[in-house]
Amino acid sequence: MIEVKVITEDLMPALETFCNKCEVLGYQNNSSLTAMKYNWCKEQGEYFCAIKDNEIIAVAGCHPLPEVSPTAWRILFRGCELPMQDTFTGLGKGDWNSITQREFIPKFIQYCPTDELYLTTNIHHEHSNGKAARNHRLMGLLARQGILDKHSDMNLYDTEQTIWKLNIHEYTRRRNSLKGRYVVQP
Repeated sequence: MIEVKVITEDLMPALETFCNKCEVLGYQNNSSLTAMKYNWCKEQGEYFCAIKDNEIIAVAGCHPLPEVSPTAWRILFRGCELPMQDTFTGLGKGDWNSITQREFIPKFIQYCPTDELYLTTNIHHEHSNGKAARNHRLMGLLARQGILDKHSDMNLYDTEQTIWKLNIHEYTRRRNSLKGRYVVQP
C-alpha cells in the first residue's frame, strides 16, 4: 500500500536515497536536494512523497506561482516517481495510473489555499530520458478530456514551459465517479 506524506526531517535519509536512485536513472531534476529545489520549495510551499515498504518511491511539491496570478499555486513541482514501483493498472483513460496524478493531486487540492492550481511542462528542455516530452504530450491529452486547460506558454525560471490549469471540478467529478478510496473532497 502507498502512503502519501509531507516530507519531514525524519524522512530526509529516505529522500536522499530517492535522489541517488534518480541520479542513476538520469532524472536530473530529482538527482539531489539542490536539483529538486527542495529548500526553496519548502520555504514557500510544501513537498510530498509517496512511501511504499518504508521507501520513498515518488515526490512532488507545490508553491505559489505569482507569475500567473496572485492566488495561483503550482502543483506537481519536480514530480517524479521511480519506475516499476507501482503496479496499479486500473482507472482507465488519462494519467490515472501515475502515482503523482492519482495520489498527489488530492493532497494538493486540500493543501493549497486556492482553487487556482497549475502544473507546468517543459516545451523543449529534456531532463529525464524522454519522460518530460511524453509528459508534455500527455497534458495535451488531459486538456482534451477537460481535466486541464492550457493557460499559456511562458518562460518560467529560464525554461520555456506550458502552464496548465487544473480543472478541479472536472478532476473531482471524475475521481468521485470511481469506487473506494478515490473520492476527493473539494
